[in-house]
Amino acid sequence: MTQGSKGPPVVGGSPPDLEGTLLRVPGVVKVHVVGGDAPTEIHVVTAGGRSAKQYVRDVQSLASAELGRRIDYRIISVVQLDEKDADVLQRELRPWIERVSMGTRGKTEWVEVALGWPDGRVTEGLGAGGKSRQARARGAAAATVACLDPELGSRGQTIEVSAVELQSIGGAEWVLVHLFFYWKGESVPLLGSALVADDVASAAARALLDAVNRKLLAR
Repeated sequence: MTQGSKGPPVVGGSPPDLEGTLLRVPGVVKVHVVGGDAPTEIHVVTAGGRSAKQYVRDVQSLASAELGRRIDYRIISVVQLDEKDADVLQRELRPWIERVSMGTRGKTEWVEVALGWPDGRVTEGLGAGGKSRQARARGAAAATVACLDPELGSRGQTIEVSAVELQSIGGAEWVLVHLFFYWKGESVPLLGSALVADDVASAAARALLDAVNRKLLAR
């Protein structure tokens, strides 16, 4: 771990902005900023082979380039996990798929998705489906967005799906989901993928979570 005394931060992005930005550093799996608009501590959890000093430099460089913020290295602490521990941490922080089901209401076919959350909540969403596999994939992606909306809305975030595609890659079928993540007036393009192991609807839900799960680590 690398940790030091508190130093004077420079005015820049708010803590959510800073946390979300620092999650883009390769190997960083969790960020927590203490101190409101004038951070006094930045705690970074990492997984990877680089040294703590390198992560500190990456944090400083990205904060300066993206937010115009100069960060004193002394307020940054780095905790390094091995790959196994990092995977466990990420699973504990992210939502998971409870179920994906399909049905008909009136003349409309629907896909329903339910997500479980670490705090015990279960959120549900519906998306218009159809008879084609492409339509079921799009419906599942829309339903997953509806499941995420309560959590994202509480953070002032939204996502917009721009494309859901079925692709054959290496002899297997995959679902690719392209979306835009909106936060603090900025739009970030994201891409997620999932192997079709059973139905395309389940794969589409997994692909959408693959795209946004890293963003959900920013608090």
